[in-house]
Amino acid sequence: MQNGKSDLWNIIDLLKRVIFGAFIVNITIVGIFILYLIKKEDSAITAIDTTGVYNLVNSENGEIIATDLTADDVNKIMETINGKN
Repeated sequence: MQNGKSDLWNIIDLLKRVIFGAFIVNITIVGIFILYLIKKEDSAITAIDTTGVYNLVNSENGEIIATDLTADDVNKIMETINGKN
């Protein structure tokens, strides 16, 4: 009888450790994800001094590729996009 109770307590102890480990892993994953989001927000915010009217912006992530474009630069870009040289 004593041996059976000891096995039960060993199983309960193992189950407690598994549940605690899963809890720690979940908290760690959520923490890393939150840090990733915070880091991504910080890297996306940059201060760029612009004096021109036109800026070339990446449509996927909103980062500025080129600043202070003139109207001629914009026309050249549009001609290149439309396939005209």
